[in-house]
Amino acid sequence: MSSTTLKRILVLHGYAQNGYIFSKRLSALRKQCKSTVEFVFVDAPHVLQPEDLFDNEPTEPEANADPLKDPNAELRGWWKFADKEKTVSTGMETSLVFLRDLLKGAVNDGKAFHGVFGFSQGAAMGAVLTSLLENPSKFSEFLVDGQAPHPPLSLCVCAAGFLPTFPLSLTILSPNTRFTTPTLHICGLADPIIPFARARLLTELTPNGRIETHDGGHFVPSKNPWRKFIAAWLNDPTNAEIPSPEDTTSTPNGSTPVVSNTASPVPVIDSSNVQQGQ
Repeated sequence: MSSTTLKRILVLHGYAQNGYIFSKRLSALRKQCKSTVEFVFVDAPHVLQPEDLFDNEPTEPEANADPLKDPNAELRGWWKFADKEKTVSTGMETSLVFLRDLLKGAVNDGKAFHGVFGFSQGAAMGAVLTSLLENPSKFSEFLVDGQAPHPPLSLCVCAAGFLPTFPLSLTILSPNTRFTTPTLHICGLADPIIPFARARLLTELTPNGRIETHDGGHFVPSKNPWRKFIAAWLNDPTNAEIPSPEDTTSTPNGSTPVVSNTASPVPVIDSSNVQQGQ
């Protein structure tokens, strides 16, 4: 497959990460997909401060670096919280406007995206974005001259995803506003941040979704069977015959495996800081 036919996938990192950090996390998958997919990693617009972090937030090695000397050390989020108790969110509107401009720029450059791949908060944002592209009037500020900035996506990957329960996000994505874009949900059965009971609220809103579980925690599985499976699914997201990556539960969206709880909130293209991996 030539470089001109690579699928362009927009990648949205998790809370308290950034595009650079997540690109390193997905290095094995990028290598697996180098001949078929161009992953475009972007930074969320909100830079996090120490008070924005959760006590149980996984520590990134880059977090010990000096952001003034190394911009890759800045930890970011798609939204954050306006109170110490972290119960009142703020910033989703800013991120959606940022993504609007990113998507419109991609279309103008002839580089529209085929899909989105999100992790944790990035998966939640990816689901909201995917739904909004199907129903752009749900958020008027997302429109450009009365139209969506980008065509609906062909695929969506939600790794450790969840349904954000804020007024704006529930206007865009709820039991009354599901989206039909083919979606792959990757859920860790031992995830202490996004337990399956929480992830299931999102899976139920994607009638063309596929659920794959692994026995691990809060991460994107990277073993060889998983890399091959994800690569195959990205190539053909409507093919239900692609075998599961291992002996775990795979279900169409109607019936879901049972399992188990915690918080999670967390790069639009800050066009000056785009990393592309293949």
